[in-house]
Amino acid sequence: MQPPTEGAMGMIPVFEEEDILRRVGDQSFQRGLNYFQRGAIVDPRRQGLSLQARCEGSRAEAYRVWATFDQQGLVRANCSCPVGAGGYCKHLAALLLTWQDQPDSFVEVEAVDAALERRSKDELIALVKQMLLRQPELEQLLETPLPVPGQRHVPVNPEVYRRQAAAAFRRLSYDYGSDNGVVAELASIVAIAEGFVDQGDAANAAVVYESVLNEIGESYEMYDDEGGELAEVAQACVAGLGHCLEQSTDAATRESALRLLFDVYHTDLVDGGYGLADGVPELILTKATSDEKRLVAGWLRDEIAVDPAGRSNRTRQSLGGLLLDLERDTLDDEDFLGICRETGRTHDLVDRLLGLGRVAEATTAAEKLVDHELLPLADTFVQHEHGDVAERLLAERARTSRDTSILGWLKRRHELRGDQTAALDLTERVFRIRPYLDGYQELRERASQLGRWKALRPSLHAFLQEAREGALLIRIYLDEGQIDLALDAVEAGWADGPPLTGGYLLATSLALVVAQAAEASRPRAALAIYQQRVERLIALRGRVSYQAACDLLKRVRAIHETLGETDAWTRYLADLREQNRNLRALKDELAAARLV
Repeated sequence: MQPPTEGAMGMIPVFEEEDILRRVGDQSFQRGLNYFQRGAIVDPRRQGLSLQARCEGSRAEAYRVWATFDQQGLVRANCSCPVGAGGYCKHLAALLLTWQDQPDSFVEVEAVDAALERRSKDELIALVKQMLLRQPELEQLLETPLPVPGQRHVPVNPEVYRRQAAAAFRRLSYDYGSDNGVVAELASIVAIAEGFVDQGDAANAAVVYESVLNEIGESYEMYDDEGGELAEVAQACVAGLGHCLEQSTDAATRESALRLLFDVYHTDLVDGGYGLADGVPELILTKATSDEKRLVAGWLRDEIAVDPAGRSNRTRQSLGGLLLDLERDTLDDEDFLGICRETGRTHDLVDRLLGLGRVAEATTAAEKLVDHELLPLADTFVQHEHGDVAERLLAERARTSRDTSILGWLKRRHELRGDQTAALDLTERVFRIRPYLDGYQELRERASQLGRWKALRPSLHAFLQEAREGALLIRIYLDEGQIDLALDAVEAGWADGPPLTGGYLLATSLALVVAQAAEASRPRAALAIYQQRVERLIALRGRVSYQAACDLLKRVRAIHETLGETDAWTRYLADLREQNRNLRALKDELAAARLV
């Protein structure tokens, strides 16, 4: 960051690009750079230690973006875009880049506070009326308690903020951009809560956050939040409640904030995990006192005890995990194990049992898990120096499972012991379950090192033929330089997949890969494949297909020239044009490709 720029209205630091990048992240920085370069920042102004502008974005109405500084750097920022709460968006990046590159473009205007202070009461009333004429929806602010510096903290009415949040959702429609309006309105309410936090009024801030969170919870399913903008507003409320806990020493305010955080977390889990409560467990664990942690643990125990069978495993495990984290230092072993069993925390259960030397119980618990849950536990057994038990567990599971990850784990164990024969057998089992070229190549390398490839190869090829893995066999032939076998397979139809309806797909078929590989050693066979594909492409019609056909015709011409058969090429092209003489678009593409 460069030294501050001094002017009549204060000193604002000039941001370097790396400062902006750290502030908004790489993606927002790159998009903001694009906005800056195309001049999207309009009407830039400077008011004291604040910068303001409009940024022309993806909707008709430009976004309003501002940033406030002190002598050390950026203090606060915001934007009216759907993700602009807190000022981490591409529009802020564009504003700061403009300030960095073109500070003289910012018009100095009188600070709002100073401009308002020199107005009389009558003038202020007239000004408010004029604003309401232009933006009638702002009338609701007349009933809204706002944070005022130096004013005594008086409890606010939560119903006022709830009605405003509900009204934002009522304005949601099928019109383009209406969802952006909902998020922008909710963000403005959240900004009021942030103002209360700045004034040291955590109690009223928590009331505002609660109003917004409750309405988001009520209306979230009716909102298409594909981009996650509404979830970000909820997360801003969660972060704000964390600031309330940092600031307040009032027991009632703190308990209210903790209860709200807990309820949001629990509701989000039960409703399917929309990400509205991301970060709540960490906030509770880091901001709550010891007594408050016991209080939250009690709420958790109550929820876990209610209809445990009716909850999803994910919800039960998440609740159990938070309870264990809250009471980890105070639970005895049996209580810890009891919570694990009750909430399905099998990984924690096995880890604690192994730590206690109760290997048989840990093994029994692990045996009940499905494949994808069992595999991570194998490493837990290894960490407790019971790798042999893990190996027996997975070997037994591998008898019936087709999970290649289990076979892969066992293979790595054999490799560590230097048992290459067993590792080869497992590699073959994986290949027969999931036949891919890289698996074949690994098998070939391992078997060759053990002198078993000559005997193994025929059985693998027979397996692939029986499994109708013709395309893979062709790739194997090409990998092993067996061009004749690959050509025979193409002629037998092994390269034909599902019916192709697009010129691009047809032009990039496996048969063409074989033809390209055969050009040097079997040029006439390559010609036959190319010509067949050209005819099929033309039959598909359309310029895309014609362009793909022209690309192949260039290869046909090159092969004829290599063979010294230019007359044959001329006759072939003439016949092709005659057969398709009514296709004007084809003629255009042939001319554009300089084939005529």
